[in-house]
Amino acid sequence: MKISTMTSVKSLALILVLMMTVITSSQAQMVYDFEEKPTAVQFRTNGLYWLALSPNIGVELQTDLGLAFLADYVGAWWNNNQKHHYWSDYAFHVEGRYYLGNKEQDTPFSGHHVGLYGIMATYDFEFGGTGYQSNDLSKTWSIGASYGYSLPLTKRLSVDFTIGIGYLQSKYDVYHPYGGYYTRDKTKKLKYFGPTKLEATLVWNLNSFNHK
Repeated sequence: MKISTMTSVKSLALILVLMMTVITSSQAQMVYDFEEKPTAVQFRTNGLYWLALSPNIGVELQTDLGLAFLADYVGAWWNNNQKHHYWSDYAFHVEGRYYLGNKEQDTPFSGHHVGLYGIMATYDFEFGGTGYQSNDLSKTWSIGASYGYSLPLTKRLSVDFTIGIGYLQSKYDVYHPYGGYYTRDKTKKLKYFGPTKLEATLVWNLNSFNHK
């Protein structure tokens, strides 16, 4: 029996959602002793996305075993209809990662880390000429492995640098503006293996460490 790409993507998305649901539920039931254990929740935003005019926000849930689970949202909608300029992108990113540092140190969720991630996105880019649009989350997706380093700045703030290598697939329409209309010229498909994720992320610890 053949399985379509869309079915595979939807299955991947369902697995990731179920994984995050189970993890979130288990985290909510656990009682953390903040006097002895690391912070359980961190908020994060990737500065590189902001440079690309793409506001984003994320959350990281952590356990005292060095494991962490991330979920990020990216969303932008900039346009100048009169000049046919569009810059639009929406993306969802989930990742499970493991921190390799000493779990007993003052900042255990710092230093080197490795992980697995998945991304689904839509976009529409056009600057008065040729436009490129992928308007369904099932059409653009990526999975891969990540490596990074988290550098503490204070007890609550840190900067995380991460790169991800993986497989990216995107099906998109190429279009041109003609008068007051847009004409789709063709549909193309991109298949790519290489860097698909890059982060320089500011991270804020919701709960800092309190040592006696």
